[in-house]
Amino acid sequence: MDAVETTVPTESPTVEELMRDVFDISPTELEVRQQVMAAGETTIDDLVETVDRDRSVVSRHLNHLVDLGVVEKTSRVLPEGGRVNVYAPRSEDVVRRKRKHGLYASCLDAIELLEEVNEEKIAMMAENPNSDDHNVGRSVVDRLLSLGDSS
Repeated sequence: MDAVETTVPTESPTVEELMRDVFDISPTELEVRQQVMAAGETTIDDLVETVDRDRSVVSRHLNHLVDLGVVEKTSRVLPEGGRVNVYAPRSEDVVRRKRKHGLYASCLDAIELLEEVNEEKIAMMAENPNSDDHNVGRSVVDRLLSLGDSS
């Protein structure tokens, strides 16, 4: 009998594909992130000049990157008065750790949801012990799907 190949050759994703699929980062956000990485620390005014985009676009993308945890935002007091937000890249280790914790939290949420649905199914089956009808299971599935749609 011939051996069956168990590995499927795959191509490595590009950085753009990886960032889009894993972090939901658009090409413009990727450009902003790369400029933040190149600068080390930068302000929105500096980024607007570098990426040649409108200030509101850069601001929106920076806020998304901060929310994702791949860019850090701090506020500094200016010597002439006022404040400025300074953006800096988060280290790869910090981002990886945050993603791992996020994955764990998502898994725990899924487990809680499955336990809740299972308890509801058991309760519905207990209410209808003689029923051979599959509607009990169907209503639980419908409820699970509706919970997924609301999040």
